[in-house]
Amino acid sequence: MDPKVINRKDARGVPVSSCTPQSLDHYETALYRFQSYFGDPTEVLAEALKEDPEFVMGHVFNASAMLMMSERQYLPAIVDSIRAAEDLSHKANDRERLMTRAARQWMEGDWTGACVTWDRVLADHPTDALALQCGHLTDFYTGDSVNLRDRVGRVIGRWNKDMPGYSYVLGMQAFGFEECNHFERAEETARAALAIEPRDGWSVHAAVHVMEMQNRYQEGQRFLREREDDWAPDNGFAFHNWWHLALFHMEEGDFAGALALYDQQILPEPSDVSLQLVDASALLWRLTLQGVDTASRWKTLADLWSDKTATENGYYAFNDLHAIMALVGAGRIDEAREVRAAVKVAATINPTLTRAMSEQVGLPACDGFIAFAEGRYEDAVDALLPIRSIANRFGGSNAQRDVLTQTLLSSAIRAGNAGLAANLVGERTVHKPFSPLTKRFAKQQGGIVATERAA
Repeated sequence: MDPKVINRKDARGVPVSSCTPQSLDHYETALYRFQSYFGDPTEVLAEALKEDPEFVMGHVFNASAMLMMSERQYLPAIVDSIRAAEDLSHKANDRERLMTRAARQWMEGDWTGACVTWDRVLADHPTDALALQCGHLTDFYTGDSVNLRDRVGRVIGRWNKDMPGYSYVLGMQAFGFEECNHFERAEETARAALAIEPRDGWSVHAAVHVMEMQNRYQEGQRFLREREDDWAPDNGFAFHNWWHLALFHMEEGDFAGALALYDQQILPEPSDVSLQLVDASALLWRLTLQGVDTASRWKTLADLWSDKTATENGYYAFNDLHAIMALVGAGRIDEAREVRAAVKVAATINPTLTRAMSEQVGLPACDGFIAFAEGRYEDAVDALLPIRSIANRFGGSNAQRDVLTQTLLSSAIRAGNAGLAANLVGERTVHKPFSPLTKRFAKQQGGIVATERAA
């Protein structure tokens, strides 16, 4: 590093080089936006870099924030940001060079390598909020529940409540606990975070995941509604918490309420954000499995996905599957097969981790959903049954991946496979014995048995 470079520290004591005091202020604002989802962090970074083009962490942060959108469309801008940071490496400190390396690894498809590099950063700088959150989100994208819990656990002892962003660190830890089925600790940690920062939407999200897993759907509705003024207005993550509220409505059979949330909150206007379209697809698919008429919503959603598929097909298998849901929901099987073909290519040419996501889970999942849409229910069972225990490998949460089990169960019922349907209903009954949704599936499964007995 150039000995003439002025080193400063952020509000958590992490070293930042080559910046003016104003750039560091912009960095703190961007970090708050990244953690809270209130506002666009790249917008404030653009202002910082306009004033201070040699601000290394501005370029690194820009690349990292865009990478976390999990979309190929941002790659040109990401490449530009990474190259700018690399060109300034002589002005960077060791931490910043590692952060630049992690961004390049992620961009090139080595997501595991990026997580290891962020761990190296956190070993020396355990309060590096950017490295921690990027690692956490990547753990989510790869379905790595152990590291969702333990990446935060490795550093949480070096944080304290007086540090900016501490509530968001607790929120990440809470979500990790939940994904590892430590429900009591998860809820306790989420509520501790909310006691510090009531507007922490990620901690709200962690708490409602617990309520989803424990089938506390009425309490979940109250919790979200009572806190709505904190997590909902002007928040870029709100659509996902609205999705959770819709699931609670759907659980008790209030399909009209779930559709109203879809129309008013989850996808109230056209969007090109894959994370938002994923939730829209997942909700409409679950409703369709329950026999709900979703009217023209599938067509509108399929159009939005279709606008993206030429760029996004094969980039991230979890997104690909949800694009297929929308396309087959709208009856556009040929387009769905084009997405499936891109996933097959990704399963052979992508970097190691994303190739495995596509090969081991993405491709059979796509096959299963296309088969279901075509009425080939035994084929859907054959595709989906083997991947249930490894579905975490292509990302998402336990709640999100439940769409695979629900589709498998519906396929077994429609194929007349009474034994498998009974086993899957029995499994859901163990986990959620008082679930109205489970009881609806049990009633459908019971119809198979009654038909067989009558025959």
